[in-house]
Amino acid sequence: MMNTKVYVGIDLGGTKILAVILDENGVTLNKAETSTNAHEGAEPVIQRMIELIKTCLEPEHQLASIGVATAGTLNSKEGIVATASNLGWDQVPLGKRLGQEFGVPVNLENDANAAAYGEWAVGAGRGTQNCVYITASTGIGSGIISGGKLIRGRDSSAGELGHITIDMNGPRCLCGNIGCLELYASGTSIGRRAQELASQFPEKAAVLLEKAGGSAITSRHVAEAAALGDEVSAQAIEEAGKALGNGLVSIIHIMNPEVIVLGGGAASIGAPLLEPMKQVIAERGIYSLTNGVRIVSPTLGKEAGAIGAALLVAE
Repeated sequence: MMNTKVYVGIDLGGTKILAVILDENGVTLNKAETSTNAHEGAEPVIQRMIELIKTCLEPEHQLASIGVATAGTLNSKEGIVATASNLGWDQVPLGKRLGQEFGVPVNLENDANAAAYGEWAVGAGRGTQNCVYITASTGIGSGIISGGKLIRGRDSSAGELGHITIDMNGPRCLCGNIGCLELYASGTSIGRRAQELASQFPEKAAVLLEKAGGSAITSRHVAEAAALGDEVSAQAIEEAGKALGNGLVSIIHIMNPEVIVLGGGAASIGAPLLEPMKQVIAERGIYSLTNGVRIVSPTLGKEAGAIGAALLVAE
């Protein structure tokens, strides 16, 4: 039986661990996922990662490397997850443990950067040299490909586009900055803004309040209510779209990308969010820079981070 050289990618999240097996052409051969159960501690989670990888490998697979995409602060050179609040980890030598187990190179990568690379290499940004990846969900994650290279920065922390200021007189973000894009255009911010508006104008939020049923208003409630004509929900989404457009103007001016891959739960709202966003870009952007930039949806879904992590270490 002929051996097939393969590369493993892992997306280590606070809830799920996803593993993918890629061949030398970046084609997914196998995949599997399991619950993280982070409350059990680092070692049980690492053991689950090991078992998940073994589950995905076939007898003919010759494992070449392992890439891990995860949130938190990383020391990729030493293979250490320095801090990861979603896992409760502190100074965990994940790379060393996986390397000892499988005897191959292991690379740790920021999850948003890994997803950006995956979408650029084999997803919606394929064929370009300059690509910005943004996911607007609970927060705003992002990654930048420039000249065919992932921009990592001094300590692999580049690309925090959710924390550029779009309102210098705005509220303070948890990151310490003022008026961050994330405070206005994430799924969390849409729910929060709709809650504020509903408190001020309950007569215009009847559908939204019914959808929420007394619980905290989420972006999903807002999207569903807006589709049914709820005025408050429509306003909250429009404001978020304009804020996102404002942020993207700066990103386009700085990075001059060919394509922006825009995903996440907030982006999935569709036209009510995207049309105000595009209008702001058209009104405020330098035409020679904004003209021709394609804004597209991601194609790899939840596998983007794992695929990107595998491809990055293979590179």
